[in-house]
Amino acid sequence: MSLLFVTKPFAPPWHDSSSGLARALVHGLLEQGDVGTLRVMVGDQPSGFSGLVEERIYSDRGTFAPGLRQNLPVLMRLFRHRNESARHFFFAPNPRTAMAARLAARFCRKPAIHTLCSLPSMDTAVGPSLFADQQVVVSPWAQRRLELEGVQAELIEPAVLPLNSSEEGRAACRERYGDYVLFAGDLRPGGGVDAALAAAEHFPQGLNLVLACRAKTAADNERKRGIEEQIEAMSAPRVFLLGRIDWIGDLVSAARAQLLPATDLTGKMDWPLVLLEGFAAGVPAVTAHGSPMADLAEPSLGVAAAKDARGLASEVERVLSIERDQTSDVYKRRFTPKRLADDYRSVYRSMGLMR
Repeated sequence: MSLLFVTKPFAPPWHDSSSGLARALVHGLLEQGDVGTLRVMVGDQPSGFSGLVEERIYSDRGTFAPGLRQNLPVLMRLFRHRNESARHFFFAPNPRTAMAARLAARFCRKPAIHTLCSLPSMDTAVGPSLFADQQVVVSPWAQRRLELEGVQAELIEPAVLPLNSSEEGRAACRERYGDYVLFAGDLRPGGGVDAALAAAEHFPQGLNLVLACRAKTAADNERKRGIEEQIEAMSAPRVFLLGRIDWIGDLVSAARAQLLPATDLTGKMDWPLVLLEGFAAGVPAVTAHGSPMADLAEPSLGVAAAKDARGLASEVERVLSIERDQTSDVYKRRFTPKRLADDYRSVYRSMGLMR
């Protein structure tokens, strides 16, 4: 088998969830061996993996909303082949990309797998943006949504590699922020930051909230300024606001819990990978009813209504009592690269791509 992974630049710092998911799969496949040739798309920076064929497709590092200049080289690559036997796409379905993939397939037909890393807004049909021979979704929520459109899709839960951290780094986080709950999410409406701030008002004495939010748009910058004003107005310094950082592994693993009560995950991975990375470090999480994450029926994941600040705070207190080993066991049972590779090997076999 010679498989081409079609992703944003397949390289550190792995901020993009779709490339991060592909990274976990590639890691799992390489660990097991006997996978043939795996081709990935990179830019100026190499992937850091050995055993891959790296195709320099991108001229610079990927962005959160790549434009034509970045996507055109990918499209041109799809019009020709380099002996790959199949293509595995990792991105959110959208009409423009689907049209380009269909057009390229007329000139260079290859079996295609499409992992739908996220879905469009609820008022947008998914079916018209599908093009591959095999669709894969990452959550039961997404599978149910496609079924309502009459589309059958394979369900394969995501996986992650554990984050890098050190005892020194974790100690530094605890020294700066004390005993804290981490919100690692979006500043946009529906992203959960307002609900997290409201819940923090009901945290037990001595428990703080750390907001790790990347401002990606001008609107995000405006909302960030508003949150800074809210924090300044608090009587006690129990909320800390961070931007993009390069020590997320320390920040996640030193947290007592994660809180991500997002209600709108449009354009986001159904199960944000940072929660799974937290599980790997033994850090439980709390999310909101109605979100795709609420399907994850594990004691280490608390669920409450996003508008119920006291309920969210109560769930945070509950998961704080869970042993870290119990939470890390959730990761070991469900979210390892090996399990991900096993599941995708089954898909590849069903398509006749490997034995």
